[in-house]
Amino acid sequence: MKRSGVSEIHPASRRRLEALFAEMAARAQPVRVVKKREHWHQRAAARALWIVTLGGQSTYLSHYVTTLGHTIYVPDDFDEWPADQAWEVLRHELVHVSQFERHGWVLMTLLYGVLPLPAGLAWFRARLEWEAYRETLRCIAEASGLEAARDPALHRQIIARFTGPDYGWMWPFPRRVQRWIDEALREIEAGAR
Repeated sequence: MKRSGVSEIHPASRRRLEALFAEMAARAQPVRVVKKREHWHQRAAARALWIVTLGGQSTYLSHYVTTLGHTIYVPDDFDEWPADQAWEVLRHELVHVSQFERHGWVLMTLLYGVLPLPAGLAWFRARLEWEAYRETLRCIAEASGLEAARDPALHRQIIARFTGPDYGWMWPFPRRVQRWIDEALREIEAGAR
């Protein structure tokens, strides 16, 4: 896979992304990055998500990154993403790789997809995603500063992901998600001191 060509104008961002790719390749079990659309199971997942969300999740193949085990499935245009965006998303997805390592495939599948409910009150999915979104906020603070991580528009976007069709309406409590964001920002700020 080509390594993010748009980042040529930001050599530090490109170097950071290249270092992350090298780290992923050097792991005891390397993490692969592959195009989502090239795999039948990802096309099938896209169709299933479209059906169960009544068309609400219609961009699974083109806009979303998915991790299963040690493979990160990316949209076709991932190579053109800005290096900072690719780096941030891969760091988020590496949290999911760690979750698969910690819980194993069977438990991870049950926690993420089924328990306690597959939609509406998908507590375990919300907590697994929250762990990864905390890393997203940390990355934004590292790359663009704490003020960027505090941006209310970013918070609204994260809340919409948790409460909308992107993740199958996994958590219907926007104020709780905002409290998670606030807690993460306090941790990040404390770590930056």
